[in-house]
Amino acid sequence: MPIRRADDNLYALLTNGAATGAAVDIKGGQYAFVVDGTFGGATASLEFQATATGAWTTVNANGVAVSLTANGTRTPIDLPAGRVRCAIAGGTPSAMYSVLLGMG
Repeated sequence: MPIRRADDNLYALLTNGAATGAAVDIKGGQYAFVVDGTFGGATASLEFQATATGAWTTVNANGVAVSLTANGTRTPIDLPAGRVRCAIAGGTPSAMYSVLLGMG
C-alpha cells in the first residue's frame, strides 16, 4: 500500500476576488477544491506551478481538468508539494471565494 503525504490545512486561494488569485504554497497530499461566488459566465480552475519553468498549468484529476463554472467542489485531487492558485477566466465574476482543503 502506498504511503501518502497527509495535509489537513485549509488554503485560501481567493477571498472576494474577481480575477486570478496569488500563488499559495501547499505541503502536498490529497485535497478538495472549493469555489463559490458569482461566476457571471467565468471558469475557475486549479493551477499548479511547474518548478523548472515557472509556467502555470491546469491541474487534472483522473484525466479531467479541475475547473468549475458554478459553485461546487472537486475531489479527490492528489498534488505534490508546490505552488497552486485559483485561475479565473472569462465572464464577469464577482465576490469569488476559493479554498483548497487538505484531506489528511
